[in-house]
Amino acid sequence: MRLDVQLLIYVYMGICVSLLLFNLLYICSDAANKRRSKHPGRSLLDLQKKIRMYDETGQITKKEHKKNQKALSHVRRLEHFHWAVEKLMVEMPRETAAYLSACEGDFCYLAMVYQKKDEMQKAYFAKLLGVYGMGGSGSYDELKKILVKMTYSPSVYTRENALWVLYRSGSIEAVVRAFLQMNRNGVFHYGKLLSDGLLSFSGDKKKLAKELWRCRDQLAVDYVLAVMQFIRMSQGGYEREFSGLLEEEGADQELKLEALRYFRKYRYDPIYPGLLAIMRGEQDMGWEYQAVTALTLENYPGEETEEVLKEVLGHPNWYVRYNAAETLAASGAKQESFADVMHGGDRYAKEILQYRLERSRQREGGNGK
Repeated sequence: MRLDVQLLIYVYMGICVSLLLFNLLYICSDAANKRRSKHPGRSLLDLQKKIRMYDETGQITKKEHKKNQKALSHVRRLEHFHWAVEKLMVEMPRETAAYLSACEGDFCYLAMVYQKKDEMQKAYFAKLLGVYGMGGSGSYDELKKILVKMTYSPSVYTRENALWVLYRSGSIEAVVRAFLQMNRNGVFHYGKLLSDGLLSFSGDKKKLAKELWRCRDQLAVDYVLAVMQFIRMSQGGYEREFSGLLEEEGADQELKLEALRYFRKYRYDPIYPGLLAIMRGEQDMGWEYQAVTALTLENYPGEETEEVLKEVLGHPNWYVRYNAAETLAASGAKQESFADVMHGGDRYAKEILQYRLERSRQREGGNGK
């Protein structure tokens, strides 16, 4: 019994000593890290030496690659590295860019490390990949696979930074996979960020739009809407697809409204009778459709367009009246053609049209009188 008690005491003492040693090591390590953080110039000198060596020899040893991977796995060392890169990009841009390109394999390894870290570190690392132009190959490689996983991260910063790298890479497959995976994981990402990101795509935008549109049945409404906005702002050629969407029963309202906005930019005569029918209320689609269609008709000038727009200047909804007046004011029609409205009995129609005509004259440099 006494032996058991003594053994227990020794074990307890051993644990205490181990904890004490651990705390001492932690304190020393933390102090060393703080000293290094106060002197980031060391990182600058070290990196400068490595870059010059690479410029002379044209190669980086395996040992050096492993040292980079181990050191940059710590976010503080990565921050120092980035600080040094920014300095050297000014002093020796060609050599620094070449060295970073040679280290792309290291960053592929680091991507696997950082995808397991917290969201702030993950987002920071993804941002650096974009800054350094990593993942520029159009093929769907290991780095892009990791970045696609980052796109359905809980953090909007991580998602946006990972998407930014994929857009810059020019890889259609990577971007399409990212959209599909984000959708499957129920990720909500702001539509404006998605459409703006697609517009920044460095590869073939027409092929990207074609692939994303082909996959639209696998995407939620928010993603399809972003794709349609991307198409509207970057290219034509989708007149039949979007006109079919307008006629599709059960199609989401936001998608139909976006189709109408598309036809404001890209004229498609077969849709014209349908636009007039919406404005006249022959298709009971609601005031939202009439408001957007009133702007769309700017691309379809003519007497019939003018007449139908003047008819809705007295519409109960202010947005419909305002948009109709805006289109009429932008049409360049002579003042005499609006005499029936100006001398009519509808005060709302007269005031809204007069306001838009005056604003139009001011923009053109007139005195507004």
